[in-house]
Amino acid sequence: MLPAKPLERIGDAPMEIAERKESGVVVLVCRGRLDGHGAMVLEQAAKEALHDDDRSLVLDMKNVPYLSSAGIRVMLVLQKRLRDRGGKVALAGTGDFPRKVLEMAGFLSIFPDYPTAEEAVRVLGKAEERASLLADLQSPSFEVNGARVRIEQGSTRPSALRLWGDMDVVLNSRIDAPHLAVIPFSGIEYALGLGALGKSPEDVLPFLGEMVALHGSLVWLPADGNDTPDFFTPVKDTGEVRIFSGYSVSLEGPFREFVILESIPREGMRLGEIYRLLIERAKKEHLEFRGVLAVAWWAVLEGLQSQDIPTRNPSVQDSRFAQGAIPRYRGDTLVGFGIAVDLDLAEKHFDRAVLNSFFSPHGEENEGGPRMITHTHGVVFRNVAYDPGASLEGQMKKILGQGEFVDMRHLLDETRIRKAKIGIAPVSSLIT
Repeated sequence: MLPAKPLERIGDAPMEIAERKESGVVVLVCRGRLDGHGAMVLEQAAKEALHDDDRSLVLDMKNVPYLSSAGIRVMLVLQKRLRDRGGKVALAGTGDFPRKVLEMAGFLSIFPDYPTAEEAVRVLGKAEERASLLADLQSPSFEVNGARVRIEQGSTRPSALRLWGDMDVVLNSRIDAPHLAVIPFSGIEYALGLGALGKSPEDVLPFLGEMVALHGSLVWLPADGNDTPDFFTPVKDTGEVRIFSGYSVSLEGPFREFVILESIPREGMRLGEIYRLLIERAKKEHLEFRGVLAVAWWAVLEGLQSQDIPTRNPSVQDSRFAQGAIPRYRGDTLVGFGIAVDLDLAEKHFDRAVLNSFFSPHGEENEGGPRMITHTHGVVFRNVAYDPGASLEGQMKKILGQGEFVDMRHLLDETRIRKAKIGIAPVSSLIT
């Protein structure tokens, strides 16, 4: 059970809200009039309290003497949002006047009402437990290195990584129009690197930035000094709009399996920890594993940390790439693409010069285990239901088309993940 935040007055508003979380259920303790202004306070409190993996909400109405249609409207919006996630809003301790208002408005039956918040949490918490048990029956979970894990099988066909552009040119800030690779949208499903969208290499060059392709959509962070991501989702590839890239790596082939992961520690798991877990699993479970993993992410963030980019003519070796940021976007949705390389194993299967052309050494880390390179670009969305039972690729397409876009960043391994569904592709070949 998380401790409740203290009741705080918002300005001079007569409505006060306290928040706590218990048994997977968010509880908002309301105190004051749920009129027009109180409805705005409730709406803001719910927006801050409900994260993308929350499905159940209890409104403690014990100290709410007044309710109007403004308050009911907010309650209905919350009910619809959580029902779409397979959850619900319940009331607790509703007083005589608010109950009469709900009855006259025709909405009394819409909201289950319990005598106390504790009783409401007990009932809704059991529903959360049943959902977890059902998922376990479909795919049993196990615990490893601070994570609760379930596995879904994918395809057994081999996967490869293809190189576009020239890493050496990017590393040494020698990017010019002739060095830009031209990538058709039909040529990539998942990719990351340095690039932009445009009509010609000359037009694109001033705007090259960190980019990621996810299920055919392109998101990039132009290096124009505005620090504002841009994105494009094509309906079809006419061949007339292309991606220009100084360096990119794209996945060719399917995901071998899907790892459904939940952090046991409340503070979440570091991205680097999860990559090590995935590499160790690949070593044990996939005899053909050659040290390189391509990874698609659909996750709920506990805190994102990212690298800055230069404002002009970006280089992977630029010192500003090493600067981190304060963790942010807690409870929001992350979709992304990444690569993890166990160098000790990869060097046994691939030529070192080929590895150097694919993977920058700036991401190498060694925490007492095998040397590892990671590279991850992620896109943040908000108000997206997290349902690990859904198809990763289908849900990613839905998020990119309908989600509330927030940001795109190059993720540091210090980024913390609360929950995730991860597509894993052991790479059998590197195509230059």
